[in-house]
Amino acid sequence: MLGKRLKMLMIIPAIVLAGFSIWMVQHVRERYKAAEREASYQIVLATFTGELKPGASREQVEQHLQTDGKRFRQMCCVATFRGQYVSIKGAGYDDLVKIGEESAPWFCSENNVYIAFEFNPKSHGELSDTNASDILKRVSVFHQLEECL
Repeated sequence: MLGKRLKMLMIIPAIVLAGFSIWMVQHVRERYKAAEREASYQIVLATFTGELKPGASREQVEQHLQTDGKRFRQMCCVATFRGQYVSIKGAGYDDLVKIGEESAPWFCSENNVYIAFEFNPKSHGELSDTNASDILKRVSVFHQLEECL
């Protein structure tokens, strides 16, 4: 009887250790894959920053994207989503080109990765809309959770 109890006491920690080991291997593997994906995003970013420099007009940027067949959408205030305080008043819309998708948490249906073209309105008196004369201030990788609860 004591022998069976001792075996059970040894089997339970072995199962827990095996489960933890499997989880740890999966976690390390996923982190490695995430680093590979991020490196590929940085390569795409380098391509865009080589082609489009800060100071370019919105018209030049969008014309370049359309010429290359890149679909883009517009969203206000990418910097605000990054946690940088930006006044919505007088802010221009930014252009986003989708370059990837990541796993979404349970409370969101999408986790998209974009190249964000952030613009400053040419003059502070302009409406917070798009204007061909808006000036490109930054090109960056932007992760966006979408369709969240």
